[in-house]
Amino acid sequence: SGAAVWHLLNYQGHGSDLFWAGAALGAVWGFMHGLLCWGIPNELYAGWLRVMSWNRYSRRIPVDAADGAPTERFVGHFTRGLDLFLPGEDGVMEMHLSVVVNEQQQYSARGLSLQPTRVKRFLEKINLRYDPRRPAPLATKLSSGDRIELGEGQHLAELEFLMLPKEEQ
Repeated sequence: SGAAVWHLLNYQGHGSDLFWAGAALGAVWGFMHGLLCWGIPNELYAGWLRVMSWNRYSRRIPVDAADGAPTERFVGHFTRGLDLFLPGEDGVMEMHLSVVVNEQQQYSARGLSLQPTRVKRFLEKINLRYDPRRPAPLATKLSSGDRIELGEGQHLAELEFLMLPKEEQ
């Protein structure tokens, strides 16, 4: 529809002005994109953590609870009770990271370890290393496609946060 408006204003319009035709193209495309994507509710998607490391590659766990209640998933190498077990040889501490989802389906990651914990996204790196002088661990919001690095150097485990349709569960 944006291309049709551009064509009509450029070749059929008054004066054939490429500036106004390009401006109308952007406005119509933005309106149509917003109109088509606005109707997709967030409740149709669930957050997942996927392991990108070589030894447990493509293992993934859901962050959301089955009933939609707020939950917290823990990542580490403590032998019992963690939601995602990663070996300590990869630089992962006993309780390294937690991913939280609240009632509004907003996801966040909290660093629970003194070892390096970084969230990487486009043009941004966030250090979530726990500082014992702070009253609470650092946290950041997560969006689909964020990479989480646990450890450093040769001992590095990598996770990816994904939003997938709930049909995957």
